[in-house]
Amino acid sequence: MKVFKIRDTAEIPSYATQGSACFDVKACLEIGSTLKCYTPFNKQVPIYPKIIGGSGQIGITVPPAARVLIPTGLIFDIPKDHMMEMFIRSSVATKKGLVLVNSVGIIDSDYVDETHIIVHNMSDTIVIVSHGDRLAQCKISKVQQEELTERKTAPKTKTDRKGGIGSTGV
Repeated sequence: MKVFKIRDTAEIPSYATQGSACFDVKACLEIGSTLKCYTPFNKQVPIYPKIIGGSGQIGITVPPAARVLIPTGLIFDIPKDHMMEMFIRSSVATKKGLVLVNSVGIIDSDYVDETHIIVHNMSDTIVIVSHGDRLAQCKISKVQQEELTERKTAPKTKTDRKGGIGSTGV
C-alpha cells in the first residue's frame, strides 16, 4: 500500500514484528500547527504543539476528558475494495488512559485526506503526547458491500437463539 507524507517529519508506518497483525501509526506534531480539541462540554479549543519540559521533544498536553485530533502527517492510498481499521495501542490505553473516540476508526478507500488519531483522555490527569509516539495500530481489511433492500416481513430465527440482547447467555 502506498503512503503519502504531508510533512517531512511524518514517519511511514511499519509492523513491529514479523507476527504483527497491525502496523503502528505515530503522532506527527510540529511547532506552529494547530490541533482541534473538544472539551467535555463540546466546545472546540485549539491546542498548540510546543517543546515539553527540558526534553527538547515537541508535544501536546491533552486535558482530562478532552478529545483531540492528533495528526499523523500521512495520507493512505487504501486499495479499492479495502478499508483501514484503526485501534488504540493497548499500552497507550493502559498507561496513558487514551482511547479512540469511536473505539475503532474506519478509514474508507476513497478517503484521501490526512489521517488523524482521534483520542479521548479517559484519565483524570493531563496526558502528554510527543511527536513520534506510537499511539495507534492499523490493519487493512477486504470490504464486501451488499445490496440493501427493504423486507416486507421480519426475518425468522435461523438458529436455536431465544431472541433479544444477551439471548445466548451471559
